Amino acid sequence: MSAPRRNVRAIACKVLENTLSSLVPVDPVLKSVDPGLEERDRRLLHQMVFGVLRWLRRLDAIIVEASSRRMEEIDRTLHCPLRIGVYQLVYLDRVPAHAAVSESVNLARQRTHRGGAGFVNAVLRRVALAPSLDGWPVRAEDPVQRIGIETSHPDFLIEEWIRQYGTRQTELLAVANNRAKPFQLLSFADRGGRQALAAQLAEEGLVTEASSISPMGLVVRDGNPLDTEAFRRGDFYIQDEASQVAALVPPPHDGETVFDAAASPGGKSLSLLATGREVGVVAADLGLSRLEPLISNLRRLERKIPLVVMDAREPAIGASFQRVIFDLPCSGTGTLRKHPELKWRVSRRELERLSAASLDLLDGAARLVEPGGILSAITCSLEDTENEAVADRFLERHRDFSRLGLDKWSESPLDDFVQGPGLWRILTGGDHDGFTVQVFYRSRGAV
Repeated sequence: MSAPRRNVRAIACKVLENTLSSLVPVDPVLKSVDPGLEERDRRLLHQMVFGVLRWLRRLDAIIVEASSRRMEEIDRTLHCPLRIGVYQLVYLDRVPAHAAVSESVNLARQRTHRGGAGFVNAVLRRVALAPSLDGWPVRAEDPVQRIGIETSHPDFLIEEWIRQYGTRQTELLAVANNRAKPFQLLSFADRGGRQALAAQLAEEGLVTEASSISPMGLVVRDGNPLDTEAFRRGDFYIQDEASQVAALVPPPHDGETVFDAAASPGGKSLSLLATGREVGVVAADLGLSRLEPLISNLRRLERKIPLVVMDAREPAIGASFQRVIFDLPCSGTGTLRKHPELKWRVSRRELERLSAASLDLLDGAARLVEPGGILSAITCSLEDTENEAVADRFLERHRDFSRLGLDKWSESPLDDFVQGPGLWRILTGGDHDGFTVQVFYRSRGAV
């Protein structure tokens, strides 16, 4: 006798409620409930969870209009059944309206009294009469609120981006954040580069195309690279194409010594190794447990680099390097398309806290840069509070450092994203995440 199918919508609610009420990333929570699910149910679970997280504010706006109540006036136990129901009605074509309504009503009935289930039924039936975004237009006149609701982002992020990038670019950025992200792969020059990798994956039935940003990158258009022999052999590393090139700003040269000060899970170190240049990389992180993902990746990829357990604020290593890379703690606003839960956790106060932490870490990392060397500060965030403002304060403290001119590069497309002295930034769009890289040069007279 086969095991009964698990209630996917009930599981989705538990994952969503846990994610929205804590700081736990959604990915590990999903992985913990995936075992035992049929493949069809697993896909639906992921689709509902990520869909609700991406479109949370837009879904709530529809619920408010359809119910004539503010979300604060609705029993919290009903929020999730309503959001899942509206998401299926408005965004999914393959779920019949009657199924979306009845499943959400059943879910509400399990969580509250009969009146609550009746309320969910009434709201969803009203939405089902106009099951599209056109049927529930955003009526806000303020441009910040309009963009925020239409693209499901908090107002303060929209305000920040409009100030930095203008209204049109903000709309494009916010829209890009809600697009699903394809697998992107880092190939290695010493294994034939991306042409050889593409051929190997094609033999296993995958469809790929070359990255337009990273010379080592492939974008997967069809198929799962995790199910391939190429993955098991360690022929590639899964990494965003913009992340692949962030550590290459500016491009490394043969014989360069590099210290990756917050290395795990290894993306920046691996992208340096992938170029095929003779670069001497040493990787560090705060503790052995933090290094474990990097160790696991190095083992699968059959790579060896020296590892150091170290707090970058107090470097415990008697050496200096021509390049020090620091992947700074940040809000992650450049990665919202794959981590949509971050939209509902970020705040101005959090940006300020992260900025202060980054400055302390850069103070420590500066000691490891040899005279004539560079310090590269990398974030997957787009806010100047976490980037340019931190750089200004760092340079005030360290007079022997200055912004490295990046306009002399000849390597395209990297030079397309140079924003000014020492500043390289790529906004979320296309297939890639958003990253900011700031590069500081230590004068040769420094001691």
